[in-house]
Amino acid sequence: MEVHAIGSRSDFEDALALIDAMGKWDAEQSSQFGVPEVELLEYVYGHTVETLMEKFREPGAGFFLARADGNVAGCAGYSKSNDSIAELQKMYVRTEARGKGAARGLMTACLNGMRDDGYDRVRLETVSFMCEAIALYESFGFKPCDQFREIPASLQPITIFMERKL
Repeated sequence: MEVHAIGSRSDFEDALALIDAMGKWDAEQSSQFGVPEVELLEYVYGHTVETLMEKFREPGAGFFLARADGNVAGCAGYSKSNDSIAELQKMYVRTEARGKGAARGLMTACLNGMRDDGYDRVRLETVSFMCEAIALYESFGFKPCDQFREIPASLQPITIFMERKL
């Protein structure tokens, strides 16, 4: 498993394909909890290659791809939440690549990048049915925390906020 920082437009295109796949899966799962697909997709997944490049090329941000046997396996990024807090975002590993170290490699790369960028804490937002992701976050020391942003009312019953010190 190889994890590297995203730099090129083609890397961002690969990451967007992963994020779009995650969005479709997330919308299917969330609809079972009464979350309107369009609301979820607008809130979390309304990205283009250009918006991803703008967001993750900012100072204090980083974005990573994992590849296995030359194939894109997953992505994860972070950006500035406030001066001392980073936010983990867009963490996704393809189903067929799970259990092979991609998620751990991506998380490690993000946490190292956050430390290098001088953050004291990291936080994230996830949903209750992403059990594998929650287990990964907990294994890295994340704990539930108070809500740190406004979210659509339809997402409130299933949203979990987590954080940890770096």
